[in-house]
Amino acid sequence: MSDQPADLNGLRVLVVEDEFLVSMLLEEMLADLGCSVVGPYATLPAALEGASTASYDVAVIDLNLGGEKADPVIAEVAGRSIPHAIASGGYDAASGHKPTVLLDKPYSSAQLEQAMRTLRAALDQKV
Repeated sequence: MSDQPADLNGLRVLVVEDEFLVSMLLEEMLADLGCSVVGPYATLPAALEGASTASYDVAVIDLNLGGEKADPVIAEVAGRSIPHAIASGGYDAASGHKPTVLLDKPYSSAQLEQAMRTLRAALDQKV
């Protein structure tokens, strides 16, 4: 589409989200921004596998996957110095996670777009 933000076109986003409807909406919003979705991954084992083997530029990670904390996924992504957003309705800053962006659930498409722009800027600074 010609109305997509050029700086987000083709950005590969690892999506880790266990809620089916939230995942579908997130995928749609990312596609509207011109991003390519990697995943989505809904379980901790699948997300960890995807985070360690898939090719992606940035990540959006739900902190709670079916009652399990996504800590190993976040550690994998952070260990690879990949800019990432943690999406959570109950984020605790004392958790030790230092995401590039925090997306408080529920978030709007405008908030997601701003998060993607921040992640893209962090990615560009790495290069």
